Amino acid sequence: MKKLLLLIPVLALTACGPKSYTYEAFYDIEGSGKAQLTLTVPGGASQSETVDLPVKNVGMLANALGKITLVVKPESGQATCKLRVEKEKEITGSGAEAKCEYDITESTDN
Repeated sequence: MKKLLLLIPVLALTACGPKSYTYEAFYDIEGSGKAQLTLTVPGGASQSETVDLPVKNVGMLANALGKITLVVKPESGQATCKLRVEKEKEITGSGAEAKCEYDITESTDN
């Protein structure tokens, strides 16, 4: 019985641990041809690359609070980006330079 009583405070502390600052996010890019993609994710390095459009359901992890920024510049025409972070609403942007941003805060549900 004494061992069980000693475990109760440990279990209670484990259940009340700090909030996780790891968030799943996904993006899609609609359009055709090639585009320059620039992606900035909190807790990670920025990346820039040339991609073939369309791009579907690419996932990433944000390991900190801050802004996810996705910028797409098609070589010609227009593009549309769609950004989804956890259970939050989808963010969209369109144009010759499509931009999608989401600011992860303490209130972002993960």
